[in-house]
Amino acid sequence: MYQLKSIKLNVINRKAARVVMLLFVLFSVSSIAIAQNSTVKEVKESCVKALKNNDIDAFVKTFSDPIEIALPDEENSYSKTQASMVIRKFLQKNKLQSFNVKQTGKSTGGAEFIIGEMITTTGVKYQVYMLITLIDSKAYLHLIEFELI
Repeated sequence: MYQLKSIKLNVINRKAARVVMLLFVLFSVSSIAIAQNSTVKEVKESCVKALKNNDIDAFVKTFSDPIEIALPDEENSYSKTQASMVIRKFLQKNKLQSFNVKQTGKSTGGAEFIIGEMITTTGVKYQVYMLITLIDSKAYLHLIEFELI
């Protein structure tokens, strides 16, 4: 009789251990998903804040390596170092007066986007498209496009 109780307790303990392990795994996965979402959110907020404050250094920190940049007169994939120079030159030539977010969301591929309107000190308007993607569980600005409107 004692052996039967012992066997039943071992079976119950194994089941309990499996349930605890399963809950631990599920909690870990959900925590990672939440952390990734907040990272994407942080990158989106950093991009917008950097553009609004005309803070080119903070903007460049969000770039992936490489990053796709499309300007009205050129489009290319650049290393982060090259992209820094290209964006710095573009934003110094087109001094920012204001930047307003028009829309944000998720694309069908899972990347997140920002669409905004940039107005320069000379009155030139650009539609700005930004695409944020996860690379090795870390969010980066992967594509930016400035389109004359």
